Amino acid sequence: MARGITESDVFKACDALLLEGARPTIERVRQALGRGSPNTISPMLETWFKHLGARIKDPGAFSAPAAIPDPVLQAAQHFWEVAQADARRDVDERVRDGLAAAVANVEAEKERAAIAEAAAFSANTRANHLQAQLDELQAALESERIHHASTAAKASAASERCDALQTEVLAAQQAAAEERARADKAIALADERAAGAERRAALEIDRERVLRTKAEKATESVAKRFEAALKAEVTAMGQLTAVEDRLTQHRLESSRREEELLAVTGRLETRARALEAALSEANQLLSRSTASEVLAEQIVAKLVAVDEKRKEPAVPSRSRKKKAAA
Repeated sequence: MARGITESDVFKACDALLLEGARPTIERVRQALGRGSPNTISPMLETWFKHLGARIKDPGAFSAPAAIPDPVLQAAQHFWEVAQADARRDVDERVRDGLAAAVANVEAEKERAAIAEAAAFSANTRANHLQAQLDELQAALESERIHHASTAAKASAASERCDALQTEVLAAQQAAAEERARADKAIALADERAAGAERRAALEIDRERVLRTKAEKATESVAKRFEAALKAEVTAMGQLTAVEDRLTQHRLESSRREEELLAVTGRLETRARALEAALSEANQLLSRSTASEVLAEQIVAKLVAVDEKRKEPAVPSRSRKKKAAA
């Protein structure tokens, strides 16, 4: 395992890959650094992904017009920051979960591949050990043949033993080949699954970027509607103030007119009382005049009756009537 790999080196390599448009992976980071073990780079790469959302943070994307009051501007900025924090938290959690699952799958496949490789190595070691025994027996057989030509039975037994060992060696070699094939297949499957996990993680990151963009656009739309509502409220407040001013002016005008009407009503009442007094006085005078005329007619009637009783001549009686009438 390579030594001297630090978290700063891994972070710089990831940043460089990201700027080039490539998704940072363990293999790409190793190629960029020229050294490093996957077990050493993997946790550092995961830490880099965890902090990626906070590093691409873009504050100041919301700016309210100068006409909006400071409390309203602060509230809008607070809403904008909360919406951004929620969107980033959601994206970071999903990316972290997807990468954790991908890393877990890759590690499991690597563990299975390591087990298969260990089994193949064990079988190969056993085959090598049997081959060494075979070589030793062949050497012993040759020595026996040279030194003990008479011991054909032992040579035959040794030969049979060599054949048996040869058969075991072939079986062990075949088993080792099968184990190696299974190990190669497991490694290829692990690599394929790792590549699939990387592709799925890349797709998940792209999808989360799209979702974050939509969330930011939705937040911006809400902010614009909020701003329009604030402007409408300010306009409505101005209109309401103008209406209140006109209403106050109308009330003052109504009060002034009411005072004038009260003054006119007072004058009319005074004039009406004066007219009533004059009318009463005229009625009294009229009553007196009527009574005088009735009395005069009664006197004239009495005089006429007296004249008729006396049977006076018509002329004198008419002259008297005229005098009485006068």
